Amino acid sequence: MNPRRLFVASCVALIASAFSFVFRQDVLPAWGKTFDLNASQLGTIGGLAFWGMAGSMAVGSFLVDHFGMKKMLALAFFCHLTGTVGTLATPYLQATGLSPYILLCVATFLVGAANGLVEIGINPLAATLFPTAKTKMLNILHAWWPGGLFLGGLLALGLSGLLGLKVGGAGASTEATTFGWQVKTALILVPMLIYGGLFLFESFPVTERVASGVSTPVMLKQALRPMFLLWAFCMLLTASTELAPQGMQSLVLEKTAGMNGTYVLIYTSLMMFALRFFAGPIAHKLSPVGMLTGSAALAAAGLYALSFASSFGTAIAAATIYGLGIVYFWPTMLGVTAERFPKGGAFLLGLMGCVGNLAIGVVQPWMGGVNDRITMQAIPEALKNTIVVNGALDPGKIDTLAPADQSLVAEAQKEGAKWSFRYVSAFPVLLILIFAAIALSDRARGGYKPEVLVGPQLGPSELASDY
Repeated sequence: MNPRRLFVASCVALIASAFSFVFRQDVLPAWGKTFDLNASQLGTIGGLAFWGMAGSMAVGSFLVDHFGMKKMLALAFFCHLTGTVGTLATPYLQATGLSPYILLCVATFLVGAANGLVEIGINPLAATLFPTAKTKMLNILHAWWPGGLFLGGLLALGLSGLLGLKVGGAGASTEATTFGWQVKTALILVPMLIYGGLFLFESFPVTERVASGVSTPVMLKQALRPMFLLWAFCMLLTASTELAPQGMQSLVLEKTAGMNGTYVLIYTSLMMFALRFFAGPIAHKLSPVGMLTGSAALAAAGLYALSFASSFGTAIAAATIYGLGIVYFWPTMLGVTAERFPKGGAFLLGLMGCVGNLAIGVVQPWMGGVNDRITMQAIPEALKNTIVVNGALDPGKIDTLAPADQSLVAEAQKEGAKWSFRYVSAFPVLLILIFAAIALSDRARGGYKPEVLVGPQLGPSELASDY
């Protein structure tokens, strides 16, 4: 077993997951144009990635201790491959009479399931390899999520320029748009093949919980502890605050700020990538829960400000605050879970990822629905009979309107997009109260205290020290 190689392979697997996320959010407008899908349908497709992730994590969290982390990652590779190839094949399968909406839903669900299985494998692997530095090393591992978003975002924008595409906008032909999103989607295969090759010939340790001799009944009881239930509720809110708005950025900022939201995703991802390497010293100074309290305050302010962004400059300014807020959410929530409930092992880590993705799977389509509902309310009644078909806006009919009427529709769409962000900004406000209460409770009891399991195969790794 080579711990360093296993950790590197875990980072590359997370890059593959990030590629699937960034390319999906980048090509959502192209899918809408190519397959004539509205914002609610696109939100549902995007949300299914998180339902797939949640489902695979719910099932995988029960199985990983029995089957091992390597088999979970092998299944992740298979689902990544099947879902990506299925996405690429959608235009050709459509020609046989199959619904592109259904095809994209199924393929996106499979890719999401693969992303969940990746987390099921790499999170307990990191916790097992670095038992005395879990929050620190999980943050470093999950730095490669925004790292992958940054790399994928640059590739997405670079390909759009190279191919001469104005993806999802006026002037982009269906043929060009289809070709463009297929090229971008195919890039997911690159890190996928790399992590598959790296993991293939490596042996894996057993999980920390198994190595320490904690029984299955004891593991299951950890999920019923009141503090864990509260922490899982916090995961619902942190995941919704971080990933649901990021998944809708292209759709929202295209309307509100007249820009491709991928620019903002690239910028915030680079910032998050760099900052996650410094999570250990910050957590040591503030405690992980204290760090999360400040993060929630910044996330609330940044997301609310982002809903008012009307230009590239204001979008970047708001995104800076928002990015600083969400940077430590996901890995620190997992790190605290591993440190405070180690007897729950991979099972509790999987449950945390499951509930987080369930929240995103609900919130992202809900954001699309808010967008559509408020847009419809803001459109003048005189125009609705012309451009609304089956209760939804018809993009083709909007293009036939007079310029003045098109401007009215654009303003209505901008209003709907703004409110989809504003509603979500209430989540981190609630988090401020919960995290602050936990931090104060910790301080009253002598500070934040991780629990370290002891077993024959466990001990500090030479690759990392404590905070």
